[in-house]
Amino acid sequence: MAQTPQLPPIPKDSKVRQALGLGIGIWDYMEKNQRELGDTFTLTLPGQGPMVWTSDQKMVGDILRLKPDQIDASLVQLPMDLGENNTVFLNEKAHQDSRKIVIPQFNTGRLKGRAGVMQEIVSEHINSWKVGDEFNIPRLIGDITLDVICYTLFDLRSGDRKEQYKELMLHWMLEATSDTNFTLAQMVGARTWRKWLNKKYLKRTAEGKMGNGKKGIFPWKRAVDLKIQLAAMLREDIAAIRARMDSEETHTLSVLARATNEDGTLLDVERVISESVGLMIGGHETSAATGAWLGIWMQQRPDVTAKVREELIAHVQEEGKYDALKAAELPYMTAVLSESQRLTPSAVGFIRWLRNDTQIGDWVIPAGTAVLPNIYLTHRRHDIYGDDVLDFKPERWLGEGKKYKPTEFMPFGGGRRACVGMNQARQQLRIIFGEFARRVDFSSEFDGATEMPRSRMIGGQTEPEKGAFVTVRAIRPENYGFENLQEKKEEVASA
Repeated sequence: MAQTPQLPPIPKDSKVRQALGLGIGIWDYMEKNQRELGDTFTLTLPGQGPMVWTSDQKMVGDILRLKPDQIDASLVQLPMDLGENNTVFLNEKAHQDSRKIVIPQFNTGRLKGRAGVMQEIVSEHINSWKVGDEFNIPRLIGDITLDVICYTLFDLRSGDRKEQYKELMLHWMLEATSDTNFTLAQMVGARTWRKWLNKKYLKRTAEGKMGNGKKGIFPWKRAVDLKIQLAAMLREDIAAIRARMDSEETHTLSVLARATNEDGTLLDVERVISESVGLMIGGHETSAATGAWLGIWMQQRPDVTAKVREELIAHVQEEGKYDALKAAELPYMTAVLSESQRLTPSAVGFIRWLRNDTQIGDWVIPAGTAVLPNIYLTHRRHDIYGDDVLDFKPERWLGEGKKYKPTEFMPFGGGRRACVGMNQARQQLRIIFGEFARRVDFSSEFDGATEMPRSRMIGGQTEPEKGAFVTVRAIRPENYGFENLQEKKEEVASA
């Protein structure tokens, strides 16, 4: 006898309360539901279908194995107007073809070439600081990654156009991921809200109404203005790229602008803009949120920071120079990042919307339901990570210990739709925090603390509710740790 489709247990909270639970204090809300309902539960938010969250390993495995024709990505409930033809919303062959265009921008060869410039960008930022400067870690990391985005997306390292792009990107993303935008999206459904914003953007673009980029009576006005202005800059650069069609150019916008459909025609301009905007959001928000939690852990654990510094200096001494690519692959810094992403992942889960009734674990989940592996709760399972599951322990990632499965560690999602930029995100974060550990001492309220601040959702990512502020206490010179290498070279030369 066929099993009847059924939803796992639902909290007694109202739909509005459930939606608010996914905003401020989202980690607490996930733990509360797990205590009361078990490893698998259903949230029912206003304006959209039910969402089944699970940390059950059998169910997570089934979700990762879903085939392209079993899910409908167009139903993804993101409130930001990325454009409806972005890769994240595409299905089946269209999605596969799109990933083939985007993924090569983050392959090993491209990352090798970018590592040195990433380190230069971090050094420029540190060199501009002075003792006593205060920073909010997510915004600090966001500022650095915006410079990386300008380089990788536009091949811009300096100049007025770079600064104009950077300013528009920053302010548009802040508006697109604001509490106001999130609240309005929760009231009507995030997908409905996003599509409505996109229609307003397209209509005003066609009318040539750029807007002044200032706040207005309507809370969405500035976000639409800024996207129109940002898209206008992108449109100018796409036209210039297509005029010269230089196959030697490797920056991402040029590759996207010259990419073609199966019939040989160039991608629609709005499609190129949509992909570019999506890469901006992904490259900025994910790194900013991940960096916030990583920064707090390193403030709480000065012993960990000291080991990162020692590892980096030992590498430089052994190599006889600073090799940014090898520095980004050092095992202890890599383990520290992995442990931070395990305990405090920037994304709480990732989503798949089911087209049909589907067997997921022991449940038959009804069509039109979203299923989400719960990253946060999975990463805190005692049966996977042991009795010390809540301890920040980078050593668990080193040596010949347990190797974690794709269902057990998934900070960037998994399966066919895993984050395309995850390798670049991890590389730039390892470079950033390796250089912070080597050159900068910070002080903060987190020094010696043992508790993490409350989380809040910003643009699909979790950040500390009230920010994570640090003050620069000391800055070491750019050649710290290898200042004696030149002296050794001179000694060898004169011998």
